[in-house]
This record gives sequence, structure tokens and C-alpha cells, in this order.
Amino acid sequence: MAELSEISRFDTETNFRLDRLWSEFEDPSVEQEFQRHHRSANHTALVRALIFCSLFYVAFAITDVSALGYSRTTLVLFLARCSVALTCVVSLRIATLRQVSVTSLRMAASAVEVVGFAAFMAITWLRPTGMTVHCMSMGIMLIVVYNFIPNKLIWALLIALAATGGFIAISAASKVLDSSALLTSSMLLVFTNALGYVMARRHNRLVRDEFCQHAMLRNLSVRDYLTGCFNRRYLTDVLFDAELQRTRRYKLKLAVILCDIDHFKQINDTYGHPAGDAVLRTFAAMLLAHTRHQVDSVIRYGGEEFLLLLPQTDLAGATVLAERIRQSFELTATRAWDGREVRATASFGVVAVSCAGESGSGLVTEESLVGAADAQLYRAKNAGRNRVCASPAPSVSGAPGRDAGQEGMVAVT
Repeated sequence: MAELSEISRFDTETNFRLDRLWSEFEDPSVEQEFQRHHRSANHTALVRALIFCSLFYVAFAITDVSALGYSRTTLVLFLARCSVALTCVVSLRIATLRQVSVTSLRMAASAVEVVGFAAFMAITWLRPTGMTVHCMSMGIMLIVVYNFIPNKLIWALLIALAATGGFIAISAASKVLDSSALLTSSMLLVFTNALGYVMARRHNRLVRDEFCQHAMLRNLSVRDYLTGCFNRRYLTDVLFDAELQRTRRYKLKLAVILCDIDHFKQINDTYGHPAGDAVLRTFAAMLLAHTRHQVDSVIRYGGEEFLLLLPQTDLAGATVLAERIRQSFELTATRAWDGREVRATASFGVVAVSCAGESGSGLVTEESLVGAADAQLYRAKNAGRNRVCASPAPSVSGAPGRDAGQEGMVAVT
């Protein structure tokens, strides 16, 4: 449910565009959400890469002994390899922390890459006779950095290019390779960097495309296709319980507005169902425009019935909002498919509950709040429609129905 709640925050206006250089989302908030969503997979990939790197560096100490024998240089190289393994161990420790951030994971990956390349530069400098093999190893390391150690692409690119430049400089200074072999090796390493960058960029695009599809499918599952509002199932499964728990925990206020388009059946009968759909879209757009983005929730509760869930809102504020929407909708004309203007009105039922210092607030449920709002909506309908009726709070002992008493209820026209 938590994942559903987060993904559903993305709507049709979300910027899913990718930049051309790094294939990351242009919108920082979307990129941050993607990183949180993909954190588990990145963590697993990082752990595997670090274990592989530490074993790779330590195991290949046998090649130092084979080339140099048991000497002080061999000891220095062994210590350099151990420093890589130690960096991997520290990074693994950081990666296993429960609340480690995405930035921390990237810094751990970058630290391993920098120390790994530095150790490899030392090996290349102290064992210049194996320069051809070193060049091949360098190419493998570049591919690993670009595609197997999860890191921000620009960081990986800068580290890889710096290491490539250092390796070419050491190769030229050692004078083991002739000019032709040095040029060939340099061009191969430049090509490897280009290939690694293209592969990493393509991978970034693929995983983000998958994330987009996942987010859009989740969005479709919790939103009404016609109006773009949340659907009733999402209200019952996720939204209402989450907001009610937050209201109780922090001793806040919560308001509910239940609204209904007046004489909607007559609109369909007179102008046709396409015109009725257009009126629904107009009304839903007005509700979304008057509410706070990512704070309030607008739900299509029934055919022409909508529910507004307003956290941290008291009865007076919710009533003013309902009246503002009522007036705006009354003055707004919807153009039907045949060019005719359709005008409609709406009725509103408003209730609010405060959990500040109320011992009985724990008995307030979705049924009691929506039932009280429904009773107020029914009052507005009976009083002539196109009006707002409000109630201070529902009864905590149960949900008041449409035939319940009306003590303490206020009508706003």
C-alpha cells in the first residue's frame, strides 16, 4: 500500500522526459523518486560488484609474485590491492545500513572506483613489462565501472576518463610500448570509454522507461479515466485510513466535502452522454484547480458524485472552499460536442472532525464521516440544490444516515 501511495502521486502532468546526455529524468523530484524506487536493485548490484572487485584485486596478487618474485615491490603492490579490498569492505558496511541514502551508495561506489584505479596505476607503474596485459585489464575495468557498479553516470564518466588519461600517461612514460602500440592502446581505451558510456546511457533509459510504465499503470489503477481524479477503491484502500491515522497522530483537523452535480440525468437526456462526460470533466478540473496539489485529494465517488478529502482543514475553511467551487461552477459553461453550451450547478455537503483533545475521535471512521457528509448533501438537495450545507462533526458513535437528526448543522446558500 505504501508503494501504491507513492506511485499514485504521479499524474498525467508529471515530467517523465529524459535528458539527452545522461538519460536521467529532467525533473529532479521524479529522478529522486526513481532512485528511491530502484534503491533495492542498486543495493544488490553494488554488493555483488564490491565482492567481485575485492576478490579480483586480492586474487591477482599471485601475478605480482609471478612477475616480480618475493620483493619489497611485491609487498607494496599487495598492500595496494588490500587497500582496494578494505575500501570495498567499508563500502559494503555503508551499503548494508538500513537508512543509507542514494547519495551515500553512490559515494561508496565512487570511492571503490577511485581507489581501484589508483591501485591499478601503482601496479602499472611498478610492473611496466606487462603493459599489453595491463591495457587489456584496463579495458575490462572500464566496462565494469560503466555497467556493473551502480553509480551516477557523470561521476563514472569523469572517474573513467581521469583513469584512462593516467594510464596512457604511465604507458608513455614507461616507454615499454613503441609509438604505434601506444597509439593503438590509447585508441582502444578511448573506444572502450565511448562504448561504456553508450551502454550505460542505454541502460539508464531502459530502467527509467520501465519505471515510467510502472508508474503510469499504477496511476491508471487508482485514478478515474474520465476525470483524472482518484477512484473510490483507492479512497477506501489507502487514502482515508492514511489521512485519518495522520489526523489522530498529530491531533489535527480533517474535513470531507461530498458534492453532486444537480439534475445530471436531465443533462444526459437533453444534451447526450458525451455532453454529460464533458460536464463531469469540467467539474472535476474545477475541483482539482481549487484544492491543494499533493495535499488534498479529489475522488470520483460515484457517477456524478465527488468527494474531497481535506487534511488540516476545519469546518469554516472547508465551507468557504465549497462555496467558492459552487459559485465558480454555476458561472462556468461547458461546450458540448455539437457546440451548445451546457450550464449546471452542484450541491455540497461538508463535515469536519478535530482530533485535538477529543477522546472520542478514535471512533470516527470513514463510514461516519462520509455518512455525515452524505446527510448534509441530502439536506442541500432537499433545500433546493445549488447550495452548501455544513455540519461541525459526525457522531462518534456511528454514521448518521440521511434520516438522522439535524442538530447543530448549518446551511450556507
